[in-house]
Amino acid sequence: MFALTIDQRGSRRGEDLVPRLLAALADVPAVLPFERTVGDEVQGLLDDADAVLAALLVVLRDGRWSVGLGIGSVEHPLPASAPAARGQALLDPRAAVERAKGAGEVRLAVASASDPVAARDVEALARLIGILVLRRTERQWAVVDAVDAAPTQRAAAEALGVTPQNVSQALAASAIAVERAGYPVLVRLLEEAT
Repeated sequence: MFALTIDQRGSRRGEDLVPRLLAALADVPAVLPFERTVGDEVQGLLDDADAVLAALLVVLRDGRWSVGLGIGSVEHPLPASAPAARGQALLDPRAAVERAKGAGEVRLAVASASDPVAARDVEALARLIGILVLRRTERQWAVVDAVDAAPTQRAAAEALGVTPQNVSQALAASAIAVERAGYPVLVRLLEEAT
């Protein structure tokens, strides 16, 4: 199982972003859905590596969160909510999120008491993907989103009011192809870690 503990950065100085994050994570398939635990913290329990990737991408793109991912066992039967769940998978992200707060640009950490080597591998690749996500400019995101929504790059260019060459250049500069090439590897590493 995978448990994510997500903590808002600088929450004492700014607005409460938890409702927006919960709305953004609502479509991520979870065994126990994401919910506020205490204060500005959110937790969810997942059993699917693709869902973990989807959740991480939401959190990383937002850029205002520290995230701890725990990989391990969970006691059954499961309770009605993630904060009430017990097991190593729920203990590991607590330590990981604290470590993530001091992790620099990509505030993400992974922990697994049962397989620390696998956790380090997952963390390394997730942080590399995170750097690409966080360094993408708003303009590059606009192009990536338009291309994802359009049937062709030419159609995306028309929707944006730019040339197809502009779209190609923005996609190359965004390194979206490099980032997405890492997704199946990260999913495989997550699956192997459970």
